[in-house]
Amino acid sequence: MKSAVKNNFIILLACLLAGCSGYLPAEKTRWPINQEERHSWYPPDETVLSARRSNQLWLDALTLEIEILFVNHASFSNRELALFESINQIDSQTNTMNSNYGKQIESERERKIRMQKDLEMSKVGFIAAGTKLKELMAVKPPVIFSIADYNSAMKSFRDGQFDKSLKLFLKLNKQKPPLFLQDNIQFGLGSVYYRLKNYPKATIHFQKILDDYARGDKRFVSYFMLGIIHNLQGDKSRAVYLLEEALSKNPPEKMKNGIHRLINVINDEPSHAAS
Repeated sequence: MKSAVKNNFIILLACLLAGCSGYLPAEKTRWPINQEERHSWYPPDETVLSARRSNQLWLDALTLEIEILFVNHASFSNRELALFESINQIDSQTNTMNSNYGKQIESERERKIRMQKDLEMSKVGFIAAGTKLKELMAVKPPVIFSIADYNSAMKSFRDGQFDKSLKLFLKLNKQKPPLFLQDNIQFGLGSVYYRLKNYPKATIHFQKILDDYARGDKRFVSYFMLGIIHNLQGDKSRAVYLLEEALSKNPPEKMKNGIHRLINVINDEPSHAAS
């Protein structure tokens, strides 16, 4: 058992470090139904039940490994953190310079208004210029990505505080995160919704990774999670379709074994068994 878990860990680590581009085919809207299975059902024997329990234990352990890998892999490296802090310092200096020049510009505009008032003695012109000046001075506060929020979201997810983690990930998603973290945040949202058993919303975020971040390192593991979710919802055909699509994208060799294993698990279960 320990050897199997270790192999799965190696497979998924290779999956997270891999990524390639491609386009997805149009999504199917109709799926065939096996009429022979539609109105027939035979209770499984102990051998089948034992196989299902073994498969479910494997899936649970593998899902936990994915979450651990995601938490470890998505954390900032010291170099990335230093670079991000350096960028923030440069932005702060730029904002200070803009503020100083802005004050000088505004000072010149006010002097012009005073000169116009002295020359024209026009109250109407003065009020209009004052209104325009106020509009120019109105500056919306910038939305700045919070490293503290990101780390707190990851820690809450790791500690099983999924409601808190969800609120933080949603907040981060609105903060214009840096490009190299955008797929991590989408994967975080998908993983939190999966743990909260909100499978429709989890599907949205995992699918977004396939659509918008096809070159990222969360691509094949998102295929894997979508396969698990569709199987849990009883949509075996859709689950197998996505997993076979992942295989067609030429994943790393070790990742193929995990995908093949999941396909076999899904095909070994009858259609009505998913819950």
